[in-house]
Amino acid sequence: MIKAIIFDMDGVIIDSHSVAYQLLCETANTFGCNLTIEKIKIWGSLSSRQFWTRVKEQYNLPHDISLLITSYNQDREIELYKFMEPVPGVKEFLHDIKRNQVKIALATSATKKRMDAVIDLFGLRTLFDVIVCDEEVVASKPDPQIFLLASQKLAVEPVECLVIEDSENGKIAAKKAGMKCLGFKGLSHVNENMEGSDMLFFSFNELNIKELQKQI
Repeated sequence: MIKAIIFDMDGVIIDSHSVAYQLLCETANTFGCNLTIEKIKIWGSLSSRQFWTRVKEQYNLPHDISLLITSYNQDREIELYKFMEPVPGVKEFLHDIKRNQVKIALATSATKKRMDAVIDLFGLRTLFDVIVCDEEVVASKPDPQIFLLASQKLAVEPVECLVIEDSENGKIAAKKAGMKCLGFKGLSHVNENMEGSDMLFFSFNELNIKELQKQI
């Protein structure tokens, strides 16, 4: 029986990838890289540290990882969120879960600053029982730490948790944590391999918490 739903944020709550890819390219190319949005898409969903480590290795940059991470203008990305809306149907689905007294967590590879900006901008804070960001764990997805921490804070066993993810790393992390996983394939950026998810879906309008509890 599913007692908790754990949401990823980027690509699930907000279609932030399109904004982030452009800004990441611009920032990386100030260091002399010839990085393209297409290449970032091939790399898939990565935490900030994972992304800049990949850039440093592939382009043989002499710079320290911490300098590369801080070079990215996170505030500019957050400013652009003001012109965006939540992923269609996700807010309604969150309310559906809440009405049925199922616990809800957010477990994101984003920084706390960016996570807080998104949930406050869209008025989602009161819908989540627990929020966890990448800064609270030692290892990022595909390591399961962030999902295990979320289930611990929810006081729900991992086997009773269902994760909603749009990335292969997120799916792997959910499975390593012993949780069920729904793979979201509804946004244009998605070319992730979500094979092995318990179910794939393309719109939050397809989802109903009572039906999910019967099916999964």
